[in-house]
Amino acid sequence: MSRKSHPRSGSGPAFPRHSTGLSLIELMISMVLALVVMGAAFAIFMSNQSTFRTSEGLSRIQENARVAFELMARDIRAAGGSACSNASMIENTGTTSLQFRGSPVAGDASTLTVRSGDDTAYRIVDSTSTSVELDSDQIADATEAFSEGDFLLLCNARKTFVVEATGVSANTVDFDELPGSYDPANDEFAPPTAVVLARYRDVSWFVQGNPRGGNSLYVSRMGGAAEEVAEGVEDLDFEYLDAMSGNYQASPTGIDVIAVRISMTLTGDDIDGDPLSRTSSHVVSMRSRTL
Repeated sequence: MSRKSHPRSGSGPAFPRHSTGLSLIELMISMVLALVVMGAAFAIFMSNQSTFRTSEGLSRIQENARVAFELMARDIRAAGGSACSNASMIENTGTTSLQFRGSPVAGDASTLTVRSGDDTAYRIVDSTSTSVELDSDQIADATEAFSEGDFLLLCNARKTFVVEATGVSANTVDFDELPGSYDPANDEFAPPTAVVLARYRDVSWFVQGNPRGGNSLYVSRMGGAAEEVAEGVEDLDFEYLDAMSGNYQASPTGIDVIAVRISMTLTGDDIDGDPLSRTSSHVVSMRSRTL
């Protein structure tokens, strides 16, 4: 006969005698180890976050510097130039003409002014001494490019004139009579196809305070209101290379400028209490003087 098993006395579950919980010491050691791991993870997170902010700040500074240098360099390269030959002589003697002829680069150590013809020039199909007719195949409506009161560069292979538009219609731009009643498309020594018209550019670059309490790079076109170009530009320094001496000068007055050296200091957001700051330099040659 088989032996009958008797139920275990008592109502609680049965546990092996060797099963025990964590001791207080083991629990404290576990907590300390967990705190060490969490502290290390937090330190790595904060370090990565600081590195990210620094990289982002440097990238923003570099981007602002790239944009600022590129825009200023474009104006400097074009200074004194037009869509016509460099041998085309300035003929009229108004203030704007004299500035374009005598000082295409002006300013001082902190402000740069450059004067040139616009990169986009429009062909002339007919002209008189007081008006020109634009090529309709190139531009359908002259009012899309020019307005009354605009200063313009009108030139052919021999002569260049700075004129002020007195009227603009569909294909015609009017201005005051050219010296000697000169008709640019009726010059026996210059082909009529060489006559072009472009906007005259007078651009000034400088640093001034912005509405957010910092400094920025600004530009003013044709004496108009200052336009903000790049934030965080704290200092701007211009030096002018003299063709005669081969040395850089602090002012372009009285020298033959062939290049401009730009030094620019930019700042970014504070990183752990330390502001980011970088200084960069760039040299730009004038096409009209070096080509």
